[in-house]
Amino acid sequence: MADKVRENQQYLRQKEIYAGIGNPDTTREEFITNIHRDTLASLAMHENLLMYNSVATNTHPSILRQELIKKMVLPLKKLPEL
Repeated sequence: MADKVRENQQYLRQKEIYAGIGNPDTTREEFITNIHRDTLASLAMHENLLMYNSVATNTHPSILRQELIKKMVLPLKKLPEL
């Protein structure tokens, strides 16, 4: 019984820290959009990931950072129905 209480407390703590996981009312599209934007933000703000991707795409890191940030603002394309 104590394990379930502890798991619930950990889950609530994780929800407070990571807003992107949503709540029970979060739709699939909202969740995927949050994950997509979080990934782009991580790529744009971590220097090593940014440098790795700039070498792979043969673009300057500052230009790539600007492109990633612009992609964060744009809405995602319509997801296919499962």
